[in-house]
Amino acid sequence: MERAAGTKTAEETHKAVRVAERFDLEVKVDLESDHNFYTGLTQNISAGGLFVATHQLRRIGDYIKITFSLPGSPAPISVNTEVRWIRENSLLHRFDGSTGMGVRSLPTPKAQGTVHSLQCL
Repeated sequence: MERAAGTKTAEETHKAVRVAERFDLEVKVDLESDHNFYTGLTQNISAGGLFVATHQLRRIGDYIKITFSLPGSPAPISVNTEVRWIRENSLLHRFDGSTGMGVRSLPTPKAQGTVHSLQCL
């Protein structure tokens, strides 16, 4: 399919607005919202947020507390996040990658410290 000159795909646009370096990280995460508790799996993380592969999708704008442990770290890390986008594979719509959601870390010193810890791994 041809695109008009100057147009960008959703993936190109998403990459263009990303300001923080991403790191591959695949660990189990616990997700907690007002009335729900469930688990997922991270695929990548940055100072700005992370992608969580899960079939328990929340709505864009929902706030979720995410808890996970970094490899070699004795204490779990908890970060408050906001759902920014979702990717849902279905019979009618197939996307590259897992079903899940992209969440933005709400600004805290702990969120910045988490990414610094990843850089030292």
